[in-house]
Amino acid sequence: KSLKLTPEIKARFDIEEDNVSPNKLIRAILKARTDLLWFGGIGTYIKATDERQAEVGDKGNDHLRINATEIRAKVLGEGANLAITQKARIEYAQNGGLLNADYIDNAGGVASSDDEVNIKILLGEVMRKSKHKMDVKARNKLLESMTEDVSQHVLHGCYQQAQGISLMEFHAADDIAGHGQLIHYLKKRVNLSRTLESLPTQEEIDHRGRIGKGLTRPELSALQSYAKISYTADLLNSDIVETKAMEERLLRYFPKKLGKAYLKEILDHRLKNEIIATTLANGIVNRMGPDFIRDRMNSCGASCEEVAKAYIIVREAFGLRDIWSKIESLDGKVPAMVQLNALSETSRMIERAVTWFLTRFGRKLEINRDIARFKDGIEAVKQHMSNVVPQELLNKINQLTESGIENGLPKKLAHDISIMPILGSACDIIRISMDYKFEFPITARVYFEIGDYFHLDWMRQKARHLPTEGEWSGQALEGLIDQLYTCQAGLTVRILKDIGKDIQQGPKKNKKDIGCLGCNSVLEAWINDRGAQAKLLEPLFNEIRHSANMDMAMLIIAEQRLRNLYGG
Repeated sequence: KSLKLTPEIKARFDIEEDNVSPNKLIRAILKARTDLLWFGGIGTYIKATDERQAEVGDKGNDHLRINATEIRAKVLGEGANLAITQKARIEYAQNGGLLNADYIDNAGGVASSDDEVNIKILLGEVMRKSKHKMDVKARNKLLESMTEDVSQHVLHGCYQQAQGISLMEFHAADDIAGHGQLIHYLKKRVNLSRTLESLPTQEEIDHRGRIGKGLTRPELSALQSYAKISYTADLLNSDIVETKAMEERLLRYFPKKLGKAYLKEILDHRLKNEIIATTLANGIVNRMGPDFIRDRMNSCGASCEEVAKAYIIVREAFGLRDIWSKIESLDGKVPAMVQLNALSETSRMIERAVTWFLTRFGRKLEINRDIARFKDGIEAVKQHMSNVVPQELLNKINQLTESGIENGLPKKLAHDISIMPILGSACDIIRISMDYKFEFPITARVYFEIGDYFHLDWMRQKARHLPTEGEWSGQALEGLIDQLYTCQAGLTVRILKDIGKDIQQGPKKNKKDIGCLGCNSVLEAWINDRGAQAKLLEPLFNEIRHSANMDMAMLIIAEQRLRNLYGG
């Protein structure tokens, strides 16, 4: 009934009495100053300040339970189910505490079970085929031999899920309006309950937007989970799960030794479509956030399947798996914020490129064909970067690379991250070169010179930070930014059509010089010879460049004048 405390225990848990009850000691431990408070048992031990004990639903621990505001641990982890109520998680997070939710922290058990069941379904089919000569004993031995492979697969999935929440938190304040729209969308699509998940009302979301605050990690955990459920259902009801391009994703889900020995059985797995849809939705939401698919569907007039296809094409054509792997390998070697910044730059480039494929490509997406078509071109953009971008832009790339190196990124990775904003234009350059048979370096040089001459990169950057009122205003601004890219591409085609043929058909011995060094003369020659209207626009664009308060009206005028230059 009473415990006599040592001086060390009293000091550690800030207890003044010499003798306390066991319950009082447990409550003191829950309130301890510590880095991590981890729950692994049964029961709910923390509630929100405004929650009554009866609301928690765990009467047996009423005498131990404390309020979230009393927690002094820096981080809370839930290896147990509902160790903390959702309202308490949110209150703790709003007071500076770090935590996710129980279904995030103990996801490994569920994920392991899913892997096990799907592998056993596969091996059940293998056992039914006499040619494989597999009995229960052989199956069990094989299962045991794959323990480490399955463990690593599960841990990798949990890692990316937690990383996805960190990325969401990184941009939570900026994305608060979109998250409010997503809550409304998920409420209709998968019966997300604001009350059950303790999510804020629209009024509260509007308030947080005004004071510059976003959703907390526990709230973001809920959005992430419900978004995955919604998109999985959409993809499962689409044709993408039946495409040959998805076979590789299915094979990656299973340990390698199964893929080598039982390829046909894997491809005929009775839950094949469910595995593909689930892992694809998980991957996109982890990398791009829960609102990416919905937002692209709305702004591009695309289906969930089309967004997923465009994402896969961009991921593979731009070689992003390797870049992500290099960023993640820096865990514990550089500050987490450095990694999050690098991942965010990659995500912004993906969003731009995905939008291009959905709005500008002009035909139905074919995953394998389009990956192959753009992969070499994107590599060419990287290789020719120093020869085709203007010096001012090249200086900026070098500065960003040096900054990345100073922050701990390896030199190659720092460079790859620094060129992400430029790579967003690669698809336009590749398409123009292919469609009009212009040499790639010339096309790229003219494209980037146009951006520099008319300050388009600067305008787009400024436009992204313009205030908007509501979803429609935001979509209008995004569409306007995209139109500036369209103008840059259209003007590139116009210039190369007007005088580019002379260069293309010039002496072979000069092609290297023209392609790498002389392309600036293409733009200058066009302006001097046929670009009188472009000269007249210089004062307008210079005025915009030096304006203290650029607004959407200025962007609209700039876009109209540029479109007139190439007859768009």
